Amino acid sequence: MTMDMIIRKKALKIQERLGMNIGIAYGIHRIPTVRTTEQCLTSLKELYRIGLRAFLLPKELFSGILTTTDLYKNYYGELLKIKDLAKKFNIELAIHHPSLGDQPDEELKTFCNISSIMDCRTFIIHPTFYSRMPHEQALKLAVYKINEITTNLRVKAKIGVETTGRNDEVGSLEDVIDIVKRTHGTEPVINWAHLHARGYGALRTENDYMRTLSKLKHEIGHGWVSNAYFMFSGVSYGPQGEIKHIPLRTSDMQLRHMIKECMAMDIKGTLILEDPEKEKLILRMLEELADMVR
Repeated sequence: MTMDMIIRKKALKIQERLGMNIGIAYGIHRIPTVRTTEQCLTSLKELYRIGLRAFLLPKELFSGILTTTDLYKNYYGELLKIKDLAKKFNIELAIHHPSLGDQPDEELKTFCNISSIMDCRTFIIHPTFYSRMPHEQALKLAVYKINEITTNLRVKAKIGVETTGRNDEVGSLEDVIDIVKRTHGTEPVINWAHLHARGYGALRTENDYMRTLSKLKHEIGHGWVSNAYFMFSGVSYGPQGEIKHIPLRTSDMQLRHMIKECMAMDIKGTLILEDPEKEKLILRMLEELADMVR
């Protein structure tokens, strides 16, 4: 058995035990952010080789698509190539767009269409498009805008509403739960680093993770438990929340705590590790991950 096959087998076993697809964000170590179809296909092949089952695509991959017309005229075939390879390799796709402006209609529409064409599980946004308004108003408008898009478009992919990292933004755990409850076709995307930073280092013990997971289970319901979406990374923070993402190994975030609580509560779904080391982080952690899921 080659080394590659041993790694692949081990990675698949870990995911099976955990009940989650594990993946990475934006690109691989050699190509940190995929910007072309070719780079994306190369990354998918690499993920398949080492047995990872999820890939979060960056908005940069779609930077040439400004309208729905562009999409069908020039890019449709490219998107299908990515979708077909991901399907063949059984890798779940999602798209991440953390910076929609305060006129998000066209971009939301375009990206929802892209997500549907590519059979993505979810199109992940920050609910911060109305940053210049008071919190309650910004929250209300975000709900209204998401409902308008999902009702008009009837998209297949869900819109993932991600927890954000700064206290002055819409995107606390409570905000995200509130938005998901008041919208159609949405799901919460729990970015653990952002929750940690918002609370000035709030996630220190297994109990802290357990409280968050219990709240989600209670508020969002049982469907969520069997198909959660998590992002995990290191983060540096100050009194206002997130300063920047940092490598997991230099941070005070403990992946072990989160995994232990997910297993205890039988939470399944997708776990995206966001780290400068990309897939190398997971390869380095294989033994440790295997230990966590025993």
